[in-house]
Amino acid sequence: MRKIHYVVLTIIGIIISYYIVTAFVLQQQAVNKQSIYVHLQQDWKSYPGNIEYEITNVWSQQQKIPLSSKERLELSKQNNVDEVQSQHGKQYILVHNSNSNCRDSWEPHYARFGADTLRHYIEYVGGLQKNPDPNITLYTLQYSRQDRLVHESEIKTGYAQFIPVCASKDNTSFDYTVKINDKNVGFDVYFVPSIKQNYLDDNFEYYQNGECSGKNYERFSGTCNDVGKESGLLIILPDTMNLPLTKVEVWLYEKSG
Repeated sequence: MRKIHYVVLTIIGIIISYYIVTAFVLQQQAVNKQSIYVHLQQDWKSYPGNIEYEITNVWSQQQKIPLSSKERLELSKQNNVDEVQSQHGKQYILVHNSNSNCRDSWEPHYARFGADTLRHYIEYVGGLQKNPDPNITLYTLQYSRQDRLVHESEIKTGYAQFIPVCASKDNTSFDYTVKINDKNVGFDVYFVPSIKQNYLDDNFEYYQNGECSGKNYERFSGTCNDVGKESGLLIILPDTMNLPLTKVEVWLYEKSG
């Protein structure tokens, strides 16, 4: 019995080591990480709540040219935002960090990345993840607990955030995942052609070649095909968030095929 136990542990160790090596050594794609922080003002029902978006873009960067410290600083000044904006006549403060417009890639810390890889594989074995590759986060689907009709009513005055993609081609395909930490409200997500799309407009457009949209989810994953370089995810949250910090995690993975 003890020998079988050791054999199983050895096999698990080999599998985990394989995915750590392939994630670090054989991964030819670039990783871009950025965050968006939203502080809702008093006009919102969810005030004084905050929303944090943690975004990971993985794409087939053609030329990996390291940026100098001066170039990174200039990109930070040009692309990062700290300003007051509004939706539905309701104000919020938007802070955008680590945005390089996909010109820079992120080099993960070995220890942290190894821990994340181990966690990913455990989630895969437990059935939470769809793909064993630690570079591809695709969670199983999970609807929210919010009633569908209530959700449809409240989403009309909710907060919408556009998440741009990093893409190497004019037309490409993405695996993507969105996950929220609030189990009592659901989000809507659409893969849209550009930041100009407004989900409240009669002529609202979103991609439909694949699994390009989802409504009232706690976790949603899909594959959207033939999308453009200016495209991205439009994520809408109802204005009934109760947590001090609503955390939304987003993963976008450009398919190489």
